[in-house]
Amino acid sequence: MSDGPAQKNKLSSLQLRILSAAVLAPVAVAAVFLGDFYFSGFLIVAAMVMCFEWSRASFRNNKASYCILIAIWLLVTFYLNFEGQESSAYVSLLICAICIFILTLIRKGGAEWKGAGLGPLYIGIPILCLINLRAVDGEGLALTAILFFVVWATDTGAYFAGRSIGGPKIAVSISPNKTWAGLVGGMISAAVVSSVSVTYFIEQEIPVWQTAGAGALFAVLAQIGDFAESAWKRYFDIKDASNIIPGHGGVLDRLDGVLFVAPALYLIVSIAGL
Repeated sequence: MSDGPAQKNKLSSLQLRILSAAVLAPVAVAAVFLGDFYFSGFLIVAAMVMCFEWSRASFRNNKASYCILIAIWLLVTFYLNFEGQESSAYVSLLICAICIFILTLIRKGGAEWKGAGLGPLYIGIPILCLINLRAVDGEGLALTAILFFVVWATDTGAYFAGRSIGGPKIAVSISPNKTWAGLVGGMISAAVVSSVSVTYFIEQEIPVWQTAGAGALFAVLAQIGDFAESAWKRYFDIKDASNIIPGHGGVLDRLDGVLFVAPALYLIVSIAGL
């Protein structure tokens, strides 16, 4: 009987998700809208948390030292980018990845996972792309908002199409709930949202077939990001990257799709000269 009050006071998973979203969503939206220092600071904090999550799972030994090393290197990389040395920032991430890989080979105390060296690239490249995307003159806010709209549309379309249609699974061993119908639904939803968003928020005239095609491509990349993170978690037999966001898991869990879409969008923007 003594467990009754405790059970009544315990929030359900859905309630935790809603409360967490109610707190974090306004902060994220404000950071995107304000841009500059606010958005960069928000992303740097997210990068530090992702660094902790990555190191916590990916390294068998010396987790703290690896985490500190990657975190400091990321901060140096972001500083180079802020100083206008964008190319040097990306080279810095590559050097960090190589150094981490070498350390996993030579460090004593048991063999480490060789893929751990991907951490600086997996975290750093998307964060740099998001920072630079938001800084695009004139269109930075719109482009960043469209990125998140497309990723959210992908998740929403995939969820409802997968639930209502079902059908064959894509990769049961990695993510048992993902279906081909869900992927197609996510692509259609992302294509529509991309076309509408670009039409209303971007000043330049871009053909609808191009914006729809880009949206569908981003949906595929978002799903690949989801699968990549799921495969990483299954390899280490963990449910979530962390429990830092109640009801949602970790930052890596929330940004898995964004981490793959951001570099693609920034590359397209850079090539197109928007």
